Amino acid sequence: MTAAAEFTAALDRIAALADAFAEAARDAAAQDPGLAQPVAGCPGWTALGLVDHLSGIHRWAAAALGSERAPRLEDRPEREAPVEWYRASAAHLVAALRAAGPEAPAWTLWDGRTAAFWARRQVHELAVHTFDLLEALGRASAWQLPEDLALDGIREVLDGFYPRQVRLGRSRGLPGVVRLEVTHDDGRPAASLVLPAAVPRRGRRGAARHRDGQCTGGLPGAVGAPPASGHRARAGPGDPRGAAGSLGPANGTEFRLT
Repeated sequence: MTAAAEFTAALDRIAALADAFAEAARDAAAQDPGLAQPVAGCPGWTALGLVDHLSGIHRWAAAALGSERAPRLEDRPEREAPVEWYRASAAHLVAALRAAGPEAPAWTLWDGRTAAFWARRQVHELAVHTFDLLEALGRASAWQLPEDLALDGIREVLDGFYPRQVRLGRSRGLPGVVRLEVTHDDGRPAASLVLPAAVPRRGRRGAARHRDGQCTGGLPGAVGAPPASGHRARAGPGDPRGAAGSLGPANGTEFRLT
């Protein structure tokens, strides 16, 4: 698939996931206790907090297009209803990305200073938080992720979030290399991924004032990271968030850490 085709596919996924999230948010608002419903995947958050968070992150990502520095987060105006504001925010993100194109310059969280970074990042952002909201509604068992999306989510953690957490001083880094052997249910290999040892570096003061938009993680201080070592995690019905701690079931794909 070409870079342009991958970008278009990511925008289609953002739109589809945004619709699913907005419908779940509407359902939450219609139930007791409404958007005050706690969200277990984001301790201390309610459904309202999650909806507002994702609205802000979509607009933050859109504002990063064409920028050389981290944009400011935009809060929901008090006059705006949360679910409708979310729908507008998601539509704004997709429109901004589509207008920019994949090669447009953008401020990003790590390498790849183009709009394509934000198309990929927002797909995973939505995948994580759509599951979080469905879980709060008791509908987590219905959540499935395509294998390619689940695997790319793990790659994003290994190649992007983990090095960033170490760079900013949020994680001490691993003392040795961890290899992840990803297999299908029938034992066929899917991928062999490596989480390198990292030398901790002190983050600059104020370098992380924005929110990255993930709730949980397995490595110390890491966002959405896999377990550090010695674990076997199965992305199936018994573990809806998957091996990365931030992904839904990947059609029974198994993640074995050695």
